[in-house]
Parts: sequence; C-alpha cells; structure tokens
Amino acid sequence: MTGETAPAAAVPEKKGTEVTARCPECDAGLPFNAVDVPPTIKCGGCGHAIRLKVSEGLKRDTAVDVCPECEGEDFYSRKDFNPQMGLAFVITGAVISGIFYFFNMDIVAYSVLAVAVLIDLMVFRRLGEVTICYRCHSEFRGAYPKVALPFDLHTADVLEPEWQRTIGKR
Repeated sequence: MTGETAPAAAVPEKKGTEVTARCPECDAGLPFNAVDVPPTIKCGGCGHAIRLKVSEGLKRDTAVDVCPECEGEDFYSRKDFNPQMGLAFVITGAVISGIFYFFNMDIVAYSVLAVAVLIDLMVFRRLGEVTICYRCHSEFRGAYPKVALPFDLHTADVLEPEWQRTIGKR
C-alpha cells in the first residue's frame, strides 16, 4: 500500500428551482431550493411560519406551475433585477447630469445621460428572467422553460387583493 486514498465520489448537485418566498407579515425574502424544502419554513425576521406545497415541476426544475406559498397558478416574468436599484441608478444619472447642466456644461450633461443609457442597456441585455407569482410575489429562478407572460396590471389588480384578503391584510 502506498498510502494513497481513492478520490471521493462526486456528489450530484441538487437542481431544483430556486424559490424566494415572501413573508406575508414582514415581506422578508425567504430563499429555498425546491428539491429539499420542509413542509413549513419560518421567517427569520418575524417568526411567522409559512406552509409550503412544492409541485413536482418545481422539484425537477421543469415548470413553474403552482406557487408553493399561495398555491396560485398565475405568474409573470421580468428581468432579474431589483427595480429599486434601477430607479436609484436613473435618478443618480439625472442628478449628475442636472448638476453639469446647471453650470452650463451642456455637452458634459448630455454625455452623462448617454453613458447612463449605454450602461443600462448593457446591464439589461445580460440579465436573465425571473418568474414571479401575482398573488404572493414569490420569485422563481431556474432552468425551467420561461413561459410566463410579462406583467399585466389588470391581473395584478385582481389577484393581489384576493391574496391579501386570504392572509387577513385587507
């Protein structure tokens, strides 16, 4: 024996859909993988317990068919980017441009806006898609086929209040 050990067998990585549920009490994001999630998760912020019912499509990362939190079947898709951060970027570019414009540096002011637009375009093109539940705003990321349509305000106006009444917020 030479003292060499056999290489450890590679453990297959679990490939379920990555889900971020929203706590109905404090709106905290509660991330979990759909493969090995317990039937109930507890919010770390407020301690609220959330029951989950994960579908086989989510476990296998083949479809976002039923939301594990609210059991809804209505979803929309958007770019996987924080909207508040995007708004902060636009406001910052506008303020910097406005400062240059105030000091009669028009070319620089317009250049700042052009650079901000180009940066925004580059970031936008590189982002993936995220699927979001209309009712509880749970987010789904994975390799599943992206079939959800873009956001529809009328659908949101109907389904969000329905969920809020269900959890006692309205």
